[in-house]
Amino acid sequence: MTEPTSDPHPADPQSADGRADLSAGDGMTPRSVRGVPYLFDTGLVLPTALVTRAGPHTAFVRVFPLDATAQVAATARRAGFRLNRATPEADWLLLADVDGLADARLAALADALNAAGLCAFAYAGTGPPEPRAGERGRPRRLGTRRPEAADGTVFVEVRLHDPLFGNGPEAPPSAQTVVYGPSEDLELFQETAAERFVIEPVPEIGGMAALRIDHAEVAAGLTSIEALVEELDAALRECGLQGPVHIVDRRDAPAGGGG
Repeated sequence: MTEPTSDPHPADPQSADGRADLSAGDGMTPRSVRGVPYLFDTGLVLPTALVTRAGPHTAFVRVFPLDATAQVAATARRAGFRLNRATPEADWLLLADVDGLADARLAALADALNAAGLCAFAYAGTGPPEPRAGERGRPRRLGTRRPEAADGTVFVEVRLHDPLFGNGPEAPPSAQTVVYGPSEDLELFQETAAERFVIEPVPEIGGMAALRIDHAEVAAGLTSIEALVEELDAALRECGLQGPVHIVDRRDAPAGGGG
């Protein structure tokens, strides 16, 4: 991944119908999905940031609502963290450190944003697969502050991995969803969406760190990523939650393929 060098641009405008546009990106880029509405009144939503690892030297910082991106970047800058937007079209920021980005640094960023009156969550175990199989895909919340549910904002991440069945260009990917947010909201989602998905909670002391859902139906070609996103969005609506759904594509690039 090319590390950005410029300061964040103002948040990009939404599409005319108020929904997130699908933005291009390489295999490690979080992408908003068309058809997922932002269910908020800007005046009622606390700017919220999700910090997850992108690699040994980088971390994604995703902001909700989008028009709070500049505010989050400015708050982080005052606390000594430089967050950059990789491209003018990106709806996420990047924290980078050429000397390596320790989990303690991710925790410190989230704590600094929380101390400044925003809402932030940082997680380890969210980037490329760890060398130890037991660590793969198991989020661990970082930082000393645990924001409580304020306005029903959660972050939903759909991770795409290499196909389980077949290896051709048309083979459907395997997919896993991770839901991040306050323990109270995660518990609400688990209870409300239990009829739609088989949900595995990721516990932490005193609550719940995240939720995981494996989508065998996607790997088997029984449903599409677009249909899955629509169902996740419907589940959020049912329990009164809001927030972005991002696709993180971790499939290996085909030989000779482009970015």
